Amino acid sequence: MSELMYRYRAHPWARAQTFRLGKSALLICDGKRKRSMPYNRVTFIEAFDVGFLGSRTRYWQHILRTPDKPPVVLGSGFRDRWRVADQRAEYQPFISALMKTVDEASPDRDYIHGRQLLNRAGGLGGKLAVQMLRLVRHSNPDRWASVAAWIMRRVGPWLRGHRRALDQLALAFPEKSTEEREKIAVGMWDNLARTVVEYAQLETYWRKDPGADPDNAGTSRVVVDAASQSVLAGIKKGKRRTLHFSLHSANWELCACAAPQHDVKRLIPYRRLKNEPLTTELVRIRTAAGTTPLTAGPSIILQIKKEFREGDALGMLIDQHYVRGIEVTFFGRPTMLNPLFARLVRIYDCPMYGSRIIRRSDGRFGYEIVGPIEPVRDARGRVDVHATTQLCVSTLEQWIREYPEQWMWLHRAWR
Repeated sequence: MSELMYRYRAHPWARAQTFRLGKSALLICDGKRKRSMPYNRVTFIEAFDVGFLGSRTRYWQHILRTPDKPPVVLGSGFRDRWRVADQRAEYQPFISALMKTVDEASPDRDYIHGRQLLNRAGGLGGKLAVQMLRLVRHSNPDRWASVAAWIMRRVGPWLRGHRRALDQLALAFPEKSTEEREKIAVGMWDNLARTVVEYAQLETYWRKDPGADPDNAGTSRVVVDAASQSVLAGIKKGKRRTLHFSLHSANWELCACAAPQHDVKRLIPYRRLKNEPLTTELVRIRTAAGTTPLTAGPSIILQIKKEFREGDALGMLIDQHYVRGIEVTFFGRPTMLNPLFARLVRIYDCPMYGSRIIRRSDGRFGYEIVGPIEPVRDARGRVDVHATTQLCVSTLEQWIREYPEQWMWLHRAWR
């Protein structure tokens, strides 16, 4: 493999680069500088076909991205001074070997296939969103959240997702009137807008209340009732592995931030967005809030085995439809959900808890945690994955019914 090499020039004024497939990294040299890109650090691969002025041929181009290194650009054709160099014959075996190696070393990487202009526009939009979050952070986030909510209450009903939300509401609440379901959907847009803006200062909500009385400036904006305080104290005292399930309700990210505030390490699997700048910023925000993000994907079990130690907490959002999941009953209708959480309960046989965040009218949040919840077991005493998943889902349904306007109805629970 180390003998495979390829020569490419990104643009007419760039130095020609030579790429070699090393044992653990892609080796790059432009005649003066040498650098490398480890295969296991690749998180995004963008692929699209490009054209050159004066040529009718379309050429494949790939961009490999990592969180901490400059992107690597490769293509089957490039403009070499005033001519177009067609290297499709040499490019195909090299890129095939490179993709295979990256797949083995980084199975959770995202592969994006589209148009070059749209991909670049998406990347630019992600960078703009990141800068907006940072700008909001240094201004008045609460005011911006109110402005965003006011806008989305008026714009949301005109979006395509609003019809989907109303369809889901009709399935979940057939007894409610059209006006009631419309009110819930508008409330969902309000909550979603506030949640997005709140990412700007996510790590501060558990620490202090900027608007608190000067004599009580250390008050957290997340209110924990006495029962939940007792549960959290028991988790910290027990020093055991614990598993926590939750849902996309209110600002769900605050659930993950609860454990670090009580000196418990919190692991949270997350799904990468198809936008590198925004994904990187969200990972930074979650890490700053005290959590340990784990990339969801084929290697998630291996990551959990490596990171999940005694005294740690692992939290998962389990309220989304999963095509390859198991069938459970949700709002009286069958749906498919991911059984991974219940399987982890079976593997580790550790205490299981349910937690949620409630958005309050005074600008604060309520945090509730229940448990330990006893999982359903089969005749041999092992955790029954299907029945335990149903037990968790029934708890989520009860919570959604209490505050339906705070749940994410854009998810297609029933298909």
